Amino acid sequence: MTFTVGHYLAERLTQIGLKHHFAVTGDDNLVLLDQMLAHGGMKQIYSCNELNCSLSAEGYARVNGAAAAIMTLGVGATSALNVIGEAYAESLPVILISGISNTNDEGADRVLPSQIAIIGRITVAAEKLTSAETAPGQIDHVLRAALREKKPAYLEIPCHIAGQPCVRPSPVSAVTSDCYQSGIPERCNRGTSLPS
Repeated sequence: MTFTVGHYLAERLTQIGLKHHFAVTGDDNLVLLDQMLAHGGMKQIYSCNELNCSLSAEGYARVNGAAAAIMTLGVGATSALNVIGEAYAESLPVILISGISNTNDEGADRVLPSQIAIIGRITVAAEKLTSAETAPGQIDHVLRAALREKKPAYLEIPCHIAGQPCVRPSPVSAVTSDCYQSGIPERCNRGTSLPS
């Protein structure tokens, strides 16, 4: 089996202790959701809408220390803004992930170009994946920032990148090491079971 960008994200989320992620299916995240299921490291829990999905993730983060919610760009992700704002205020690392259109399509960047800027104002990191080669570093940056700051973070994954071949992740310490350098290691794994 070829290891993909979607598998990389699933592996990293599993490495930080997540056993579940929450999702609302849509055209632009189907490849990503298929890759997450194929990885097999987490259970996918579906919601009927993006508000419920983000609320479920926020509650999961309260109990488990971190959470992930996967939805689509546009009205989908903007429906989660109130919950992401609450997660920011409550210091909960909720990773909001939006599947987005193929960025190779003509005019793709003209559709809601400011969404990442809007969500970036209430998260500690906001990244749009640009290629399978740079995806591991971008994913790690988003997760590292969320865990280190105990705040939500945002990731946009174009549908054509989610299934592209990708390197396998290094040990989880590549993501969590900044947490431990803060001098407060107990804050880094509150409620999560990080592998040693």
